[in-house]
Amino acid sequence: MSNSIDISHRLLLIEDSPTQLLAIKRTLEAEGYEVSESRNGAEGLVRAYNELPDLIISDVVMSGINGYQLCRLVKNDSELSAIPVILLTKLDGSIDRFWGLKSGAERYIPKEPGFPNLIKAVRELLAESKAPQRLRLVADINRSPTTDEINSRLNQLLERLLFEATIVDEVRRIGEDLLDLEVITEKLFALLGSILSYQAAALIVNQGPFSSLMLDCAKDSSEQTMRAYVAKLALQLGLPPLKEESSKSYAMHDNALTQPIDMAGLRLGLLVVIPHPNQIYKPGDQKVVRLISEQLSVVLRLYQSYAQQVGETVPIS
Repeated sequence: MSNSIDISHRLLLIEDSPTQLLAIKRTLEAEGYEVSESRNGAEGLVRAYNELPDLIISDVVMSGINGYQLCRLVKNDSELSAIPVILLTKLDGSIDRFWGLKSGAERYIPKEPGFPNLIKAVRELLAESKAPQRLRLVADINRSPTTDEINSRLNQLLERLLFEATIVDEVRRIGEDLLDLEVITEKLFALLGSILSYQAAALIVNQGPFSSLMLDCAKDSSEQTMRAYVAKLALQLGLPPLKEESSKSYAMHDNALTQPIDMAGLRLGLLVVIPHPNQIYKPGDQKVVRLISEQLSVVLRLYQSYAQQVGETVPIS
């Protein structure tokens, strides 16, 4: 038998019941796995950062950080996100399973005598995992977060998820009432302006043989040069030319946020946000624009369907 340090996969088991913890750990060790254990979510996350296990198995119902929250933290952390997560629980309702998978877990498995489905899932996930087994076993105290930092990260994550859900809801409301392009654009620019500061924002909509360009421009900016710049971007990204001829003179904007609006292989439009001079957008700003554009695809598709009903020109799907 080989004495290699990687002879067995390393699993992290997080379970607040001492009885269940012992039973599950013995079952996994009998299968040849190396198992480290934690009694709560915060402690388990600290171990995950320290040990970088090959797979995490967590109970769902725990005091403090529960299994759903733990899984979201793991899947939203660049260092941990590749680690498969199994949520192991007594809850087996359809809503619980849906929420478990929505939190990012690869498997959601009910507890049962002997844990046969858990063993099967562990084997499958480890076989599917393309990540190499980790060699770091000794904790780096200066590198791993404390439990207080873990709780802070959880609060930040939940706040961000709430923020993103709010944006999704606000964009979807844009198309709830009148499916008129000017009304849609007016609501869009109002939403964008409440989140980001910008010199100009533009929505280009594919309407078949031509594109429509809607522009919200600061008073101290040249609307003609902004239109020319956005029109050029639209052509480069495969949209039809504008119905109205635009100026040939434009200035480049290196930090502009440019996000195509696509659905089912069809380019419905383009959203462009141009910063003020010397303003630098952060990655989070790009994510906001991307999130808005993803939801705008639904709104523009609804507008496209409505336009077809009233005999307006729209792109062919």
